[in-house]
Amino acid sequence: MKQAYKPLFLFTVIGMSCFYSCDEKPAPDPCCVFSELPATSGIGSNEGMLQVEGKTSAYFYVFDASGKKVNYQTLNKSLALNPGKYQIRVNNSTHDVEIKSGILAKCSTATLLVTGKTNEYYYVMDSLSEQLSYDVLGKAVTLFPSLVKVKVNNTELPVEVKVNQTTEVKTGTLIVRGTTGEYYYVLDAMNKQLNYNTLEKPLAFLPGAYKIKMNKTSLEAEVKAEKITELATGSILVNGSTNEYYYVSDTLGNALNHQNLNEPLSFFPGNVQIKLNNTLMNARVIKGETIELQTGSIVLTGSGTGYYYVLDLTGNSLNHNTMNKSLSFFPSEYVVKLGENTGKAIVSPGKLTSISSLK
Repeated sequence: MKQAYKPLFLFTVIGMSCFYSCDEKPAPDPCCVFSELPATSGIGSNEGMLQVEGKTSAYFYVFDASGKKVNYQTLNKSLALNPGKYQIRVNNSTHDVEIKSGILAKCSTATLLVTGKTNEYYYVMDSLSEQLSYDVLGKAVTLFPSLVKVKVNNTELPVEVKVNQTTEVKTGTLIVRGTTGEYYYVLDAMNKQLNYNTLEKPLAFLPGAYKIKMNKTSLEAEVKAEKITELATGSILVNGSTNEYYYVSDTLGNALNHQNLNEPLSFFPGNVQIKLNNTLMNARVIKGETIELQTGSIVLTGSGTGYYYVLDLTGNSLNHNTMNKSLSFFPSEYVVKLGENTGKAIVSPGKLTSISSLK
């Protein structure tokens, strides 16, 4: 019985013979094209050449079948290689290619450009969330065609980058105005913190709806591509002559923050309550404005070393201190008590009420 053979065809191309069987067709390559090298290429007779084209100044790296790095070169420059199968790596994105003697493999890449109005970084991840590359907003990165995820300040967007194309992703900018130098925080719809920054400093995000928190007050904001979304805070400033703290809460009594006297706090607009030594004052935060509240102070002078107490007119104790040390309160009338002796004290804004004796 005769053995069947597949017919072979001989093609002669400029002095070079290539043999293919009828069912041997080169596998289609979405990135690379192959052409014969001219005799003047300057490479060895048993070498081929690889060129990776791209729109940035990145490097491409070549690895052999065992994963060993063979060589590297900048994009758009050629690299001579021995025949074999290789993996090309650009910014941790990869593509497989076979190099043949006397053949130039010219491989094309894709370009990703994430733009924004800040100097922050964006990150590029693969489908398994492994990082492929990163760069400053406004600078492009080179990748092999694939489906990737773009990440900016923990916001994500799936993007397909295509061969010989530049894919642009546009961010929006968020800025919270204020004068206190405090931090604002940005959260997603699940209340997960995305990032934070000081007042008057912007952050870039991929378009979407976000929650912005400022000292436990919050506002919703819609970030749009290429647009600047601005939110404005107002501030509360409680002035006094002691080094005590004042406390700010919402109208339901939920604590928002606290601060030293003579130091401001920023909030989004709304009604708040301020507590100082258990005395309360209502205030309204207005965007772009600082609401100043003035306190006065009380001191009981004398030669003793005991404590004196300050009470409201209904007898509730507000706070106490040692003799000759003052306490700050919002303007009103109070009762000062030392032992069984009491006396009235009127607190005026910016004034120290000094009491030397009690009956």
